[in-house]
Amino acid sequence: MGEGMRRLIIMAVLSTLVLAPSPIHAETPKLSLHDCIDIALKNQPAIRTAQENVNAGLGRETQAVSPFLPQVNASTGYSENYALGGAFGNSITKSYTTTLSVNQILYDFGKTGNALDAARWDTRSSQRNMDRTIQDVVLNVKQAYYALLAARKLVLVAQKTIEQTESHLKQATAFYQAGSKPRYDVTRAEVEVNSAKLGMINAKNGVRIRTISLNNAIGIEPGKETEIDDTLPPASAAPTLEMAQEETLRNRPEMLKAEADIEAAKYRVQAEASNYYPTISANGAYNWSTGTAEMGPFKGDLQNSWNAGVMLTVPLFQGGLTRGRVSEARANMLAAEAQRDATRQSILLEVNQAYADMESAKIRIEVMESSLQKARENLEIAQGRYEAGFGPYIEVTDAQLSAVNAETDYIQAKYDYYLAAARLLKAMGRVEP
Repeated sequence: MGEGMRRLIIMAVLSTLVLAPSPIHAETPKLSLHDCIDIALKNQPAIRTAQENVNAGLGRETQAVSPFLPQVNASTGYSENYALGGAFGNSITKSYTTTLSVNQILYDFGKTGNALDAARWDTRSSQRNMDRTIQDVVLNVKQAYYALLAARKLVLVAQKTIEQTESHLKQATAFYQAGSKPRYDVTRAEVEVNSAKLGMINAKNGVRIRTISLNNAIGIEPGKETEIDDTLPPASAAPTLEMAQEETLRNRPEMLKAEADIEAAKYRVQAEASNYYPTISANGAYNWSTGTAEMGPFKGDLQNSWNAGVMLTVPLFQGGLTRGRVSEARANMLAAEAQRDATRQSILLEVNQAYADMESAKIRIEVMESSLQKARENLEIAQGRYEAGFGPYIEVTDAQLSAVNAETDYIQAKYDYYLAAARLLKAMGRVEP
């Protein structure tokens, strides 16, 4: 795992401790985007799973190191041995024996070393996978956070729409009572008020659903009440597409993981090929014996003993086992290389799509700012004409609908831009709040 990732997780733990609810303050604190990311890095089970996979890889490294070290064993037991016949008659041996033995591989033509290198690259692959998991968690939090911000803005739009439609209803009622406007204007205004209230119900439900989604993204109970800061973080400066693609290929955990998988596969091929060659090992043992040995009329006590030696083991014929294992390892290596190429295409597609979405959202914001301004002006004109008695009420309702749609589209475009920027950062392999 990269140093930046470690610092991010440490900050997450510390920030979560700071954000722990105090018994003195019952009010729910407002969480910034950075706060939400810190909580998610501490709580998300997916990150803990990835971390334990890294720990498992470290355990496999320890296993791979063990053949370099002496293998020491101890054993103890009791035995009786009877042999009939012989020059001096039957022989009987009864003994208690404790043995301490040592075995050490002296040379295996790189089998152990290659297996250790493969295990180390496997651990690096697990670390890169953990980096990918962290980036996925951060992106999920950003998506949920921005969606909740947009939903809260839509509630404000719905509230303003209710206030405007209720004002229109009062005006239409006053005109009707004065006899200057028909009853139709009043009933139409009542329908608009009810529609605005329905919009408020839907907007509040949107906030509730997106709060649940955010809670799930940061790894807390879905039904917990969560308040967020309405202030958007400053948008990061967008790089050029060429710079984004270069950084993607250089930093994406998926690419780094694919390269690590290829290296591990190469070392496995070499480790399996080492089985064609001999193994040289040394062994020794010391035996503590207590007991007697009888041979006809002769009888004596057993003595301690020791032995030592060097052994050369040559694999003469294994029925094609080594050839099959080498073939399998080589095929796995080629598959890893193909997977690397597929990953490269996939992440380049992802970064190009995210870049296009961000540019599109930026242009939409500019267009919708102008549309929103014009829609508000039209609404003011329509309201003024109606209040002056010159315009029909349908002009007001049409202008009201256009203004609501324009404001909704503007909010959506604004948060689409932030979401596209977050996806671009993730596509480039960055982890930023």
